[in-house]
Amino acid sequence: MGERVGTASEGWPVLHLFYRIDRDRWRARTADERTQGVTEFAGLLAESAAEEGLQLVPVAVLGKADIGLVAVHADLARLQRLEKQFAATALGACLETVYSYLSISEVSEYMSTTGDHARRLIDEEGLAPDSPEFQQKTLAAARQMAAYAEARVHPRLPGADYPVFCFYPMSKAREGAANWYRLPFVERKRLMGSHAEAGRRFAGRVAQLITSSTGIDDWEWGVTLFCRDLKAVRDVVYEMRFDEGSAVFGLFGGFWVGLRFAPDGLRDALAL
Repeated sequence: MGERVGTASEGWPVLHLFYRIDRDRWRARTADERTQGVTEFAGLLAESAAEEGLQLVPVAVLGKADIGLVAVHADLARLQRLEKQFAATALGACLETVYSYLSISEVSEYMSTTGDHARRLIDEEGLAPDSPEFQQKTLAAARQMAAYAEARVHPRLPGADYPVFCFYPMSKAREGAANWYRLPFVERKRLMGSHAEAGRRFAGRVAQLITSSTGIDDWEWGVTLFCRDLKAVRDVVYEMRFDEGSAVFGLFGGFWVGLRFAPDGLRDALAL
């Protein structure tokens, strides 16, 4: 059989949807219709979250929207159908899309290579390339890099122990002296290495999903953070602002923050 039309050659499509509830339209329904509407929507959330190959996280958004959905699937057509399925429900008919974002998972072109690691072993640790220690460390690094690349291109969204959600789009500046795309690759890689090092300090507090959207949506990357608490969101974003790659070249869109909820918690999470 041929490849599915919506399946990317590498990486998985990621869809972010943010909705506002038309409360007047919702309240105009009878009590029975509202009850059935919640049951229907919650059932679709649960069914979709349990579907093999589909990752779905619902979020109760603070301020800018009421509900957010983050969906990941290998086939773009599945995400398109999912969006229409939710729109076709009784509650979905009372939802207004206030923001959406489409992107795709990727392995960064700036990721360290086995060659980078080998040079560090030689230059910084003074190991000879034919030494057993060099060979062991090189093999261990190769395995670690392969696992990291697999996690980036085929991401697994974290569990409910990361309850706080934050999403924002971003791009790199390309005007005047602050033109990211006029920098040599070596310099861009150096800056992104420093950026990644700053982010690693938040391991255990923040789980992140970085997706690419150049040519797909209005910004170049989507950043999705799942955090232990709200302060972790503030801390990681604040710390990263001091990184040279962000301080000079970072452009940021709006921030969408909320709390994850289980499908059976839909009524309480959205005050329905």
